Amino acid sequence: MNVRRLRGAREVPLFSSLLVDPDGEAVVPGDGDIRLLRGWLASDRADALLATVRATTVWRRERRKMYDRVVDVPREQAWYGDGPPDLVAGPMHDHVARVRTALEALTGVRFAYVLFNRYRDGNDSVAWHNDREVAHIPRPVIASLTLGATRAFDVRERMNPRRIVSVDLDHGDLLVMSGAAQATYEHRVAKDPRRVGERINLTFRQHESER
Repeated sequence: MNVRRLRGAREVPLFSSLLVDPDGEAVVPGDGDIRLLRGWLASDRADALLATVRATTVWRRERRKMYDRVVDVPREQAWYGDGPPDLVAGPMHDHVARVRTALEALTGVRFAYVLFNRYRDGNDSVAWHNDREVAHIPRPVIASLTLGATRAFDVRERMNPRRIVSVDLDHGDLLVMSGAAQATYEHRVAKDPRRVGERINLTFRQHESER
């Protein structure tokens, strides 16, 4: 198995991508566009946002059928904004909405809602998948902001699954997936056997009416 790893972070000012290096670092080549913007949210602002998310989020724990049994989803989730009515818990907090505004200026698209994923420790994870839940947007833009502990984000090409790119995402890092990324690649956050603290991931997403 061929695994390429991208490691290390650098700290730069709040919403740095609006000021310098707006394209970030390409994680994969070609039209499957996945770009990493290190330290997009400055450390003190990321700390404040993390504290707000912890204090205001109502988490839900799902159960899903897997083969012949029902199991707990190994992470907690919450939806805010104008998303699926059976999932959304309410409007975005002002702090989160300000981040959305900055991301919309960066990407040029409107994000209708945000999905929070809470990985409580290294035992929490998400399996290989792509994010194509909005059927009428064939080339969605998804902006993913990491808060809290560093976790590896793995990417693999669907037609060549043995080649994996592994990226350490740190507190305040931003990953933007666009173009053919969801059609071409899968991604995951694997379990981590080390003693890893809480990581909360904010993924800003489009609605089908915004295509």
